[in-house]
Amino acid sequence: MAETIESTATSTGQSACAPVKKSRVFLVDDHTMFREGLRQLIERDAGLTVCGDAADSTEAMRGIRESKPDVVLVDISLSGANGIDLIKSIKAEDEDLPVLVVSMHDESLYAERALRAGAMGYVMKHEPAKTMKAAIHKVLGGDMYLSEKMASKVIAKFMRGQPDGRPASPMETLSDRELEVFRL
Repeated sequence: MAETIESTATSTGQSACAPVKKSRVFLVDDHTMFREGLRQLIERDAGLTVCGDAADSTEAMRGIRESKPDVVLVDISLSGANGIDLIKSIKAEDEDLPVLVVSMHDESLYAERALRAGAMGYVMKHEPAKTMKAAIHKVLGGDMYLSEKMASKVIAKFMRGQPDGRPASPMETLSDRELEVFRL
């Protein structure tokens, strides 16, 4: 029965004329130029649209509540509070809202912290545009996104306790707040 309905819709051309539902993306980064560039990249994708952006956590939470996005892209470094705390706040209000971290900070230090806070993925800012789009679509589809190197590290840590059987580095043993203070 479903095949008949699909073939009828296709033969009448209705599916070709049906409007494409765009996924709504909210951007959080304290650099205006980066937000504008990311907005342009996202708007060129037929399945995505930017529904809002913010430079800090307070503005972000207000904008997310108002715009009801399908996914939030968050930087780790924000003025005022850090991105890890913002992820925790977003998840406290809406645990089903996917969050993707887009950061210049080394994923080996921050990706696991972001995942523990509730993020669905981590992309380094130096990655090409196609990687960024692929990560957004993967997270929107309900899957996790990590670079191949980081995914291998996380799996190895899960399987053996630590990657390559090595003890954790002193940086990895710091709490999120301790790492933030150290970075400053």
